Amino acid sequence: MKGQIVEWFDAKGYGFIEMPYSEQKVFVHISALKNRNRRPKIGDEVTFEVLEDNRGRFNAHNVARVGGSPMSTSMLFSTIYLFAVIIATMLFNGEKWIILAYAFMSLVTYFMYAIDKSAAKEGRWRTSENTLHLLALFGGWPGALCAQTEFNHKSKKQPFKTILWITVIVNIAVFAWTFTPQGHAAIGELVRGIISFLR
Repeated sequence: MKGQIVEWFDAKGYGFIEMPYSEQKVFVHISALKNRNRRPKIGDEVTFEVLEDNRGRFNAHNVARVGGSPMSTSMLFSTIYLFAVIIATMLFNGEKWIILAYAFMSLVTYFMYAIDKSAAKEGRWRTSENTLHLLALFGGWPGALCAQTEFNHKSKKQPFKTILWITVIVNIAVFAWTFTPQGHAAIGELVRGIISFLR
């Protein structure tokens, strides 16, 4: 259903949504928002679901702003970087498979974050943080940054966030190194070794 935020207490992280043609107000907590790139404000139009808690109160869940929200800085950075990878690979005769590797690893990492977020909510077995960092290090960090924004998962946790950005820097440095003569030769040896192993 649709409604509008008519009260918002930013310091406390909650407010109330009013539905059209009704004076009934539904409680909404900041944690119920799907995307928290921008803090809610009075007048925001939203879509939401209503669930009743164990005290008989109606709360808004899966709240999303109508019309979406601006792309987050991390998602914008990921998008620009992936375009830069494509352009650099084409212009400087880089390894074309690296483009596919970034796309594949980003998708895998994105879904691993989604699975871990779901597991956290339901109390199931969690994906280890080391696994998420390794996926990011091997090219999945664009997917990790997008997933953090989309699911609001591990986006503020320390030292996880710091380690993630270290993997981003290391991965970018290694990608740049592949354009050097030494890096190009090493990548060639790696590919030949993998092909030989698969045979």
